[in-house]
Amino acid sequence: MLCGAALGALSGWGARAALKKVLRAADAVFYAVFAVSFFCRLALLLAAVCLLRHEKYIIVIAFAVSFVLVQLAFEAFPLKHGPKINT
Repeated sequence: MLCGAALGALSGWGARAALKKVLRAADAVFYAVFAVSFFCRLALLLAAVCLLRHEKYIIVIAFAVSFVLVQLAFEAFPLKHGPKINT
């Protein structure tokens, strides 16, 4: 469960950092980074569950739930746009 939380925190932080970096970019770039980060997080979860396939199902469920909940904690708070500059 702790490993799932740690991996979820790392995954959520990475996705949030990537989105924050392209926040002021064009919409197409932002949505592309959003989609890529979503599929990377999903692939990471599937890979981790595949590695745990020989464990008892309760361990896999606890890992997946903690992974997703901690990852969602990084997405619960909106990214700040910062001050708008009139040009």
